[in-house]
Amino acid sequence: MKRRRAIGVLGGIVGGPLLAPEGAFAELVAWADRVRASAGTPAGGGPTGPQVAASLLTPPRARVMAAMAEAIIPVTDTPGASEAGVTEFVAALVDGWLDDDDRDRFLAGLDTVDPAARDRFGADFADCTRAQQAALVGNLDAELTRLRDDADTDETQHFFHDVKRFTLTAYFTSEVGLEAIGYRITFPAFEGCAPLTDAEAGRSPGADTRGSSPTAAPAHGAHP
Repeated sequence: MKRRRAIGVLGGIVGGPLLAPEGAFAELVAWADRVRASAGTPAGGGPTGPQVAASLLTPPRARVMAAMAEAIIPVTDTPGASEAGVTEFVAALVDGWLDDDDRDRFLAGLDTVDPAARDRFGADFADCTRAQQAALVGNLDAELTRLRDDADTDETQHFFHDVKRFTLTAYFTSEVGLEAIGYRITFPAFEGCAPLTDAEAGRSPGADTRGSSPTAAPAHGAHP
């Protein structure tokens, strides 16, 4: 039940981790660390490459997953998906955390990506240009949107729905992802009160504060 509950939480949180309740997001991060531990991956994720040995996420599937994750979260001024160990996290989900039906549907979907890329661009997905990869991913995302707008279908049954939620979950529960959004689950130390800067206090830089009471603000986590 805990495993099913944790996986069910993914869709509701990963799209907006900063808006998630503190306890719910912390629980998701703790669960993600257990997933990584089950695969021997360091807590917080890390860049270990797209090859995942002895897994149902075979090397060709891992290569597709790594390239798709990087297309979803590329390197910008923050690290991309590959630096967060997304593929290793997905391998752990596939091997020990997904129900059989969910796993089989997801893997079958991954197996369609390279043939589709070869048909359209003459190369496996990972070997396509960034623009070509973006076009293919855009088509898959458009298909999800179409399914979402159709009351008679369930977009969560499309494998790309899982590609997106697994990528976002792995990234935003990894060390690099948490750093990218400036999220701290726990405060490392009680810092007490700290004097306000000139900007925080509305003073001009270098203003003479002699004779006035120092203004202080409670540090994060401190009570006023």
